[in-house]
Amino acid sequence: MQRHWEEQMRIASCGDLASLSGSELSLNGAAVDSSMKKSVSLGSMKRIASSQASLAQLNNPTQHTSSNSGKGGMTRAKSIGALSATAEEKAKLEDQENRKIIDENSFKQRLLRGVTTILRSRLLMAIFTYNALYASTSVLLSFQRAELVANRSSHGSSAVSNTAFLAKINTASSVAVFGLQISGLGALIANSCGQRGALALMPLVRMSGVILLGWWHWWSRGQPPDLTLFLIIDEFTKVINFAVAKPVRENLWRGLSPEARYEAKPIVDTLANRWGGGSAAFLVSFINKIAPLIGVGVTNEDGQYSIFGFPPVLLLCIVISAWWTAVSADVGNIRRKIDLELKKQQ
Repeated sequence: MQRHWEEQMRIASCGDLASLSGSELSLNGAAVDSSMKKSVSLGSMKRIASSQASLAQLNNPTQHTSSNSGKGGMTRAKSIGALSATAEEKAKLEDQENRKIIDENSFKQRLLRGVTTILRSRLLMAIFTYNALYASTSVLLSFQRAELVANRSSHGSSAVSNTAFLAKINTASSVAVFGLQISGLGALIANSCGQRGALALMPLVRMSGVILLGWWHWWSRGQPPDLTLFLIIDEFTKVINFAVAKPVRENLWRGLSPEARYEAKPIVDTLANRWGGGSAAFLVSFINKIAPLIGVGVTNEDGQYSIFGFPPVLLLCIVISAWWTAVSADVGNIRRKIDLELKKQQ
């Protein structure tokens, strides 16, 4: 009976694994992004097969004992012993499955699956780069903002007046975001531009603002721009982000696998911002240290270092904004292909 039980488990396991492998191969045959596919680990396939076989065996105990029903008390005792052994093995299998499920749902395993999903998906890598470049430009411009606020303080403005001035600017941008969202104008702009246009809108606005700041430096011969002009340009990009671009970015996760939405997305949202901000700060520090050593750039009369007449922060921001614009076009193209594939599946 034990041998028969093992044979039945082996047959059922092979059948279940073959069906699962066939479905996975059919998914791999389609030319879609890997983030649309549900990853199935070998351990989960084995658990499914073994649990189904053991349950089938327990649901039909008479199949193995019917042939021995007329052979007396010894045969009945053996049947009862076999059933008890089967119940014990079922309990052991359930205990092993529970342990494996707990192990696979641990923070380490979820983090590993999320990172693996991102690395295997071109769309998720593009979204990660998009968010990281946005964080990089924001950090670079925050350095310029801190410098302009310090210059304003050196001309007689107190810390209280500077705080009140910045609070008014932030309040105005928040009211603008709320107005665009409550009136539906932000959604109208997103629909008019389309998904690819809405994704490219924010990097284009950022690059235009940085080019305008660079023109100011060139026209004023190295003088920093006015703080009010800088804040208008910077806050306008934030308004476009919250009112137009952010809802479109969240829509990029539609139709993806549960691994992508629930395990990879938190990593993208968190790590991309930290990676972008940290790399931008590192680049600024690296350029300020290495540029004088190789003889690139000069020091102005006010003590500020410039390369080709521009601050290193603005030069980096222009380059990253151009890169960001190209990545936005790539994200839109990948998402368009996924939408076409989803329509075919419907």
